[in-house]
Amino acid sequence: MPYVCQSSGGANSAKGPWDPTYYGASRPAISMTAPRSALPWSAKRILWIAVAVSAVMSLRFAMIGAWPVLIFSALDIGGLYVALHMFSRSRPPEERLEFHSDHIELERIDAKGRSSKIALPAYWTRLETQERPDGDCRLWLVFRQERHPIGICLGAAERRAIAPQIQHALQSQRN
Repeated sequence: MPYVCQSSGGANSAKGPWDPTYYGASRPAISMTAPRSALPWSAKRILWIAVAVSAVMSLRFAMIGAWPVLIFSALDIGGLYVALHMFSRSRPPEERLEFHSDHIELERIDAKGRSSKIALPAYWTRLETQERPDGDCRLWLVFRQERHPIGICLGAAERRAIAPQIQHALQSQRN
């Protein structure tokens, strides 16, 4: 599950996570992280087969005298390896939404670890959901004329699933 509802303190299991008395003195938070997984074994096997086929084809061209094909094939395979290695080492993007008593704080952390924070007043901020014809779902935190997209690192189904939780948290901040 790419998003997690969490708190900074203990919780009473008898009440729901968005009940204002559930967290006591702590504040509710939602952490959204892009799903990141390693390549499954079947995908690795397909890549190794593609490397073998490319090597055999390149050797065939080298044997008939077109040796630059071998060099470019090695560069292609090396470029693919470097791209996959950089992807696996990069950190997945993350968003954190914290609900304080008087404001809502949206923090975004990109793949390079850079952080940006936006604070919006809790009472006047609302959640806007847009269903698109292509099946996508977009979420925004709206305050006056400012629209801040949230859930960017999530898929459409995950944004649909987390929208009621954010809406409930906003409602509990107003009460």
